[in-house]
Amino acid sequence: MDWLEFGVQWLHVIVAVFWFGGTMFLDFVVMPTLHEAPPASSRDFGRRLAPRMAMLMRAAALIVIVLGVVRGIAWGPRNAAGTGFDFASQYGMTWSLSIVLAIAIAAVGDGAIVRTMRKLYGDDALWSYASTGGPPPAAFSALTGRLRTWSIVQLVLFVAVFTCMILMRFGF
Repeated sequence: MDWLEFGVQWLHVIVAVFWFGGTMFLDFVVMPTLHEAPPASSRDFGRRLAPRMAMLMRAAALIVIVLGVVRGIAWGPRNAAGTGFDFASQYGMTWSLSIVLAIAIAAVGDGAIVRTMRKLYGDDALWSYASTGGPPPAAFSALTGRLRTWSIVQLVLFVAVFTCMILMRFGF
């Protein structure tokens, strides 16, 4: 057994589980709970959560992508000359697509989602309705809607990259 390959694969998978599972937990448990909580509590928790979430998800994305590249290039299929990775093979094309999808997931998470969360939790005026008891302002609703939309996009991309992982397991 190649212990280095085993270690790279193990770390790649465990960090990917953290990245995908953390995203699902945020989307299906944390965000709906924050939506139902009193606005002041949601704001305070969100302000604490957003920077930590951004840092951990950014680190997980980087580790998963780098290890995916390393794993594919070092232990993936070789070209006909045996001198390098076979990008033209079915596996090579699926692997390349999975890397592009993972980068897209990271870009959506670190770009659109984190930026939206910074706007949402960084503007006290958006949360003024908490003390008045009125409805949230239109800008608040727009930001929370954008957050939901980008979260769905990210989950769809995760499903696509997960599908690529399964296909690669079977040689595609």
